[in-house]
Amino acid sequence: MGWELSALGAVLSMLLMLSLVGKWKLPGRAALAGAAAAAVVAALSFCWLYPLCGATWELVVAIFGQMAVALVLALALIMVCFWRDPDRVPPEGEGVVLSAADGEVVYVRIVDEGSAPLVTKGRRGYLLSDLTGTSFLASATYVIGVEMSFLNVHVNRCPIAGQVTFLKHIGGKFISLRKEEAAFTNARFTTIIESPALAVVVAQIASRLVRRVESYLAIGETVSMGQRLGVIKLGSLVAVVLPRREDVVIEVKPGDRVTAGVSVLAHYEVNGERTEH
Repeated sequence: MGWELSALGAVLSMLLMLSLVGKWKLPGRAALAGAAAAAVVAALSFCWLYPLCGATWELVVAIFGQMAVALVLALALIMVCFWRDPDRVPPEGEGVVLSAADGEVVYVRIVDEGSAPLVTKGRRGYLLSDLTGTSFLASATYVIGVEMSFLNVHVNRCPIAGQVTFLKHIGGKFISLRKEEAAFTNARFTTIIESPALAVVVAQIASRLVRRVESYLAIGETVSMGQRLGVIKLGSLVAVVLPRREDVVIEVKPGDRVTAGVSVLAHYEVNGERTEH
């Protein structure tokens, strides 16, 4: 009876955790492997307990206890993934814009001259300047959004080398990023890095479960490409804003998986030459 009830508890645990996988938008394979490992460990730890249960209510309590242990183990694995901060080696050469965040590219938007709204909600149109809190690069730009899940590294990195010329914390709400207006109304932090050839805006946007966005940089600081920029506590969104110029070529599309400080978002010309890609 112990093995049968442990198997039942493992199946119920998997169903519970898989429902959270979809809700939290976790990467499928990694989430499935972690959920399976947590379910198996919890099942093995409870298989000895079921033969000791006499009453039906004791068996029910034991099954729910097994599910709770599996969920706690899975959450512990998520926290281990979240708090990682591995070293990264950026690609060699100039003329590349690297991803500022680990995760999935959810949009690549083009903003034309005239500051057309990025998102319209009801009668309100949200401009790029509403997102970044500055009119710098407010028109004729590319905006690349990368969404991070709980399993991604949450330390963000500098897309280019240059000088930090702008830092701004923007207070706001903490609503779900599934709402289009969330990027414009949630708390966020804007960083501008400028080099002689290119300027980039990075907006770190909080989500419903995020309560802290921290910057590691200071105004006037000279940073290297791929250097740690800051961290967002729990799942969220990072937007990278680039000038829309003929020499700037976007290399990603929605659905692509990217790695902060490693993956190339775009190429641009340096001294009249563009790096090969």
